[in-house]
Amino acid sequence: MFQILIVEDDKELSQLFQKVLVKNGYQVKSASDGALALEILDKEHIDLIISDIMMPVMDGYELVSELRSAGYQIPVLMITAKGSFDDMRQGFLSGSDDYMV
Repeated sequence: MFQILIVEDDKELSQLFQKVLVKNGYQVKSASDGALALEILDKEHIDLIISDIMMPVMDGYELVSELRSAGYQIPVLMITAKGSFDDMRQGFLSGSDDYMV
């Protein structure tokens, strides 16, 4: 089954994403920051990452950069309130596959 990792520090938003994805037949794991996401990736097979940018400990940009540096090719969708051109540019330069404001 297709497994999605939600990386979001806002608990309510994370639960909303999870509820919608599970309702549509996906298996979902969650992490509240990039460091916890990396721990999950060491133990679980993940098919897609949906990540926020602004998080404590390790933000979304750092998470994606770490993934790409380690050779992970998992697709990453960044979902964030940061909508400026520079924010989007940084998201794509860090290695994300898509960026949604």
